[in-house]
Amino acid sequence: MMREVFVRFCKIVMMMCLASGLLAGCGSEDVDSDTGVEGQRIASSMQDYVQLVLDFDQKARNGQIQGAPMGDRQVAILERALENGGRVSRTDYEQAWASYRQCVVNKGYTAPPIMKVGEFYQAQWSMASVEGQEAREEKLREDDMACGMAEMLNVNEVYQRQNSNPNLYRNPSEGVVDCLHRNNLVKTAYTAKDYDEENRRFDKYWNDRRMGRAPTIAETHGHFSFDYSDVDAATCLANNHEAMDVQEYKPPEWKPFG
Repeated sequence: MMREVFVRFCKIVMMMCLASGLLAGCGSEDVDSDTGVEGQRIASSMQDYVQLVLDFDQKARNGQIQGAPMGDRQVAILERALENGGRVSRTDYEQAWASYRQCVVNKGYTAPPIMKVGEFYQAQWSMASVEGQEAREEKLREDDMACGMAEMLNVNEVYQRQNSNPNLYRNPSEGVVDCLHRNNLVKTAYTAKDYDEENRRFDKYWNDRRMGRAPTIAETHGHFSFDYSDVDAATCLANNHEAMDVQEYKPPEWKPFG
């Protein structure tokens, strides 16, 4: 029997704990979360944010907190970003993703596909899970996560934030709405509370219809104050780790074992 498994490891792990080697923050200092007091920020600036990531990595290296430290390539990219006002260059962003994919290949798998929203990559993929292969698939997820944590995840997070949440709002809804405002996609009075309410109303509307599938972008029209088909709006959502449960942004399938 086969079933489809969706993996969104940036969302699952990154937002649980910021890490420096991702899991370093778990069970210790709460650096990041999906919620927060209105207006609360992760750091005062992008530069401070990058320094925070590097500080956590150093603690992991010193054994002060649990978790694997980042790989040297990812650390070097973040150190360059620190010297550049907390901004990761496009070249370094591309390199981090290339290093992650090569790491996965080096572990014996095919290169993972890349989901793209606008000009940004998303660490999401789906896989057909085969009954009786649970151990092999669990090893795959562990290897994939290890490569992501070593080579790319923190660089990816910084790059997404610098472009779609430069004010570093802790609450993803505030990050989304700030991004929508900066792209002139919603009215000035539109707030994170408005966005959350629209999400709740649409979820209820769609669940009541019992369609058994994700809606299309066209089916969201009229339910939100912004257009889901606008690539800038899609980028604001994806880069702030907001679920984009529409058919057009279904994660690509990965066949890791060839």
